[in-house]
Amino acid sequence: RCSYSPHGAYAQSKLALVLFTYRLQHLLTANGSHVTANVVDPGVVNTELYKHVFWVVKVAKWMTAWIFFKTPEEGASTTLYAAVSPEMEGAGGCYLYNEERTKSADVAYDEELQRRLWTESCKMVGIFDESSRVP
Repeated sequence: RCSYSPHGAYAQSKLALVLFTYRLQHLLTANGSHVTANVVDPGVVNTELYKHVFWVVKVAKWMTAWIFFKTPEEGASTTLYAAVSPEMEGAGGCYLYNEERTKSADVAYDEELQRRLWTESCKMVGIFDESSRVP
């Protein structure tokens, strides 16, 4: 029996983003493209993402965010690094946190899972999966 968990759904969506990006980079490289795709983890950022949570969580966030959360500007710094840093020129398939390349969760490197997510995504949006010809 499964039940919905907002935190679980959020975690699944982040894993899907990483899996999808790694597969995208694989396909770009296989096709000789110079375009790169990377994953950026901004960390915990003080945004409106938490506006629909239970009131106790809102109070806890309000009391601690200034200590533990990044500002939106700080959260954006790794995205900017990925987009414009000379160190990232030509680098794809990276997981970036605090402007550094780091390892993502082990499951994110499962190439079969990456393929399955890519194929299912193509089906869901109604496009032909051209990657079926790429190993």
